[in-house]
Amino acid sequence: MKSAAPTPPIVEDEDVTAANGSPSTEPIAAISDSRPRSYAGANLMVLLLATLALAWIGQTLLTITPPNLLAGIALLTLAGVAFVALEAWMPQRTMAEDPGVAPRFVVLLDRLPPFYLLFFLALVSSSIAFWCTATPALRPMPALIAWLASMGFFLIGTRYLEHPTDSHAQEEPWDRREMLAIAALTLLALALRLTFIDAIPQNFGGDEGEMGMEARGVLEGRITNPFVTGWLSHPTLWFFLQALSLSTLGNNVFGLRALSALIGTATVPLFYLFVRPLFGRGVAAGAATLLAVFHFHIHFSRLGVNNIVDPFLALSAFAAFFAAVRRSSSFALGWTGVICGVAQHFYMGSRLTPVVIAVLVAHLAIADRRRFRWLAPRLPLMVAGFLLGFGPLIAHFIADPSAFTARLAMVGVVQSGWLEQKLAEGVPLTQIIIDQARQSFGAYTFVPDRSAWYDPNIALLDSVSAVLLVPGVALALVNWRRSEWVLPIVWLTGAAILGGMLLVNTPESPRYVTTAPALCLLVMLALQHIANLADRAFRWTDHRRAFIIVVLVALLAGWNLNFYFRDYIPRRAYGWTNTEIVTKLAHYANAQPAPVYVYMFTPPRIFFGNGTIRFLAAGIKGIDVLDPVTDPAQIMPPPDGRRPLFIFLPEREAELTIVQQRFPGGTVERFQGEWEPVVLFIAYTPP
Repeated sequence: MKSAAPTPPIVEDEDVTAANGSPSTEPIAAISDSRPRSYAGANLMVLLLATLALAWIGQTLLTITPPNLLAGIALLTLAGVAFVALEAWMPQRTMAEDPGVAPRFVVLLDRLPPFYLLFFLALVSSSIAFWCTATPALRPMPALIAWLASMGFFLIGTRYLEHPTDSHAQEEPWDRREMLAIAALTLLALALRLTFIDAIPQNFGGDEGEMGMEARGVLEGRITNPFVTGWLSHPTLWFFLQALSLSTLGNNVFGLRALSALIGTATVPLFYLFVRPLFGRGVAAGAATLLAVFHFHIHFSRLGVNNIVDPFLALSAFAAFFAAVRRSSSFALGWTGVICGVAQHFYMGSRLTPVVIAVLVAHLAIADRRRFRWLAPRLPLMVAGFLLGFGPLIAHFIADPSAFTARLAMVGVVQSGWLEQKLAEGVPLTQIIIDQARQSFGAYTFVPDRSAWYDPNIALLDSVSAVLLVPGVALALVNWRRSEWVLPIVWLTGAAILGGMLLVNTPESPRYVTTAPALCLLVMLALQHIANLADRAFRWTDHRRAFIIVVLVALLAGWNLNFYFRDYIPRRAYGWTNTEIVTKLAHYANAQPAPVYVYMFTPPRIFFGNGTIRFLAAGIKGIDVLDPVTDPAQIMPPPDGRRPLFIFLPEREAELTIVQQRFPGGTVERFQGEWEPVVLFIAYTPP
């Protein structure tokens, strides 16, 4: 009788783990080179760039309003002197042939790694960015350029801390078909996010409008500081990016939402690049496909708000971190810190990213001591990158700490007083914790969204994907010693706690956008390992196994696309009734044949200053009628050249009779809701 061969473990794909270069593999020895490196040329180029930067700053100080003549002339003079000194110290051919004749300064430059000069320039540039931010005449471009330069100098410097390794040889090689497939998937993701983006979703949210108005404030010169907080305590850098989108793609809904679509699209190939070296090409292709068609990710990619930046920056940081550990790369480690710092300029969910990185570092200290021994002395690089990426926004939060926690004060279970109120009602603390945990963790699989942001009437995952998430989580827990398996668990748990349990009205979908890649990864890992088990049971060929996986991914993709575009969108659920009202109202006012003056009989539910109305109907003038009208004489005539247009919500329709007494003979129109079968508003147009 033949003895049965031992069954390989189901928690690892042996082909992948042998070639993926994951953090769990042995460190790769650097290729030694006995020849000393010469840094003189690189250091002199750095000093030359610094000299030119001094000249640029001096010239800028002379051209601002009002000009700073003393500082400008001083910097230009210093730049000139430095340039002459560099030319005099530039190594000559005789110095190269006989280092003994070289000046001591040149010998020092030859030995000093350029990182130190570049890091010094990064600190100087960052200081200049802080100064420019505090000087109104130097905002926004000089401040932005100095901030970007500080990060650039730092990252270039970390390249000089690299040691050659053969780690890239351990990763699967790229081929043309793979690159074409990723390009095609990216184009599909773009089409799903950008096509008819100005009309899908049909409603235009108030938060979209408010952010759009902030972006217009940038274009109009009213907002000049990219390193403070603006509307609803959101950092203003996002509004500068939206302003760029409005100025290039159109100052309208398309131009506002297109930026989100582009960022959401870019997340798909980035996700592939992140997963590929950790789990192999098959898992990377499947996970990226699931993300490209994920209804949840598509939806927030089609909204003109900053939530969609969360998964893009999180993936960027995690990809850099794993590359740093896998390749022993100081450059990638610096990138990790910079991205975590830059993430602080966007939606509050991005604050989870550095927390996850910190947990991964602690995990390495426990499960992979050899890698941690390389990482530990280089952690200051990541911290320095974080501070440079955070930039002058740090000064704003130090000066006004409440700006950093403003949203938490509104929606935190403790800060808002919600927990105290629940306890006063007699609800036990243990019951509150259990309920919050159930709602927050259940958002992934069985608890529907409770916010107007999406409201799909289902959890974030469809029923099949929710089932697949269970073995995906189980596989990750079994492989807890490997950082790449720990990541999605920490990612999902962190979002559920920080974006769910600790906040009121959980779950709300905007707080979970960052987790979209983690969900897709765990679902795909479950599919792969289920296929592996079936392969061992039925002895499939590799092609048949791959075909089955492709079919399953295609079925999930088809369900997601059908759900979002054929089921969800026609319901017009985004924003609920009030958003449908203001969207239709703005379009109706814009469609009037002559300039109108709108009388809003809509408070206290809706006001004329609503972000949707202000963005969509920017040229429309109007007024809120706050108190009930009882006498026709109370209604003031519209400004010269404008025709009156009266808008009533159903609860104030009784005042229409009084308006008709003041302006008789007009036309009454009633607008019906699509999300709810109710009257949205009544419009009265005098002759």
